[in-house]
Amino acid sequence: MEMDEHTFAIWASTILLFGTVIALRLITVLPGISRNPLLLSTHKHKAPEKESIAKEENEKTTKTNPVNKQHKPIKLLILLGSGGHTGEMIRILKQFHRLSTFKRHYIISSGDSTSIENITKFEALKSNKEKEKAESTSYSKAIKYTKLPRARNIGEGKLLATFHTIYSFAITVLTFCTLSRGEYPDLFLCNGPGTAIPVAYTLFAMKFLGLCKTKIVYVESLARVQQLSLTGLLILPISDRVVVQWKPLARRYRRCEYYGILV
Repeated sequence: MEMDEHTFAIWASTILLFGTVIALRLITVLPGISRNPLLLSTHKHKAPEKESIAKEENEKTTKTNPVNKQHKPIKLLILLGSGGHTGEMIRILKQFHRLSTFKRHYIISSGDSTSIENITKFEALKSNKEKEKAESTSYSKAIKYTKLPRARNIGEGKLLATFHTIYSFAITVLTFCTLSRGEYPDLFLCNGPGTAIPVAYTLFAMKFLGLCKTKIVYVESLARVQQLSLTGLLILPISDRVVVQWKPLARRYRRCEYYGILV
């Protein structure tokens, strides 16, 4: 009897969740182991006019800064997938006002030199533009990069992909367990690559254990018109926001939000 995609997604997400909780619980008891204003409304909306969006965002930007209640800069964790995923993420980041006032932590798959080059160019260009507008702050240099193993390589078989996913999951858990409480992100932003799954589930398990308060925001790829990707299906149950770029997806999945094309 074959298992359909939805059933597989539910079982896989359940296994990943409980596996993460158990692993984190064991690690945290061993000795020696030591609101984002950009979030969208919880209701579904039709895509508003671009002029009204720009006006609203400009008003918000002039009145508020991206800081939390303790008046500290928002810590933004951003996942860069290879190829088109990185391109879409950069186009999303271009819409952030005063990006330099965020503490940015980029996660990049091991061996993905292209994404490093692209995000470095983007950061340099963004920094120069904000300096010209006299908006640059001391946080403009608050950028961090972390490399994690790929959850799945392009074209590999299911058995090898399963091994790589488990390995990526283990390294991700160990990486986040070495962080202090002050280093955990306020917001995790991702948009499709398989590496998002270990990161999202690790952060969700840490929230469950009371170790962090990270919000998980998933933006589905523009290429997905009728059905969520497997990554989207797995992250949907644990995310705080899932944003899609086509109306059919918002109609099909109850928790998905649609605001028009973002990239």
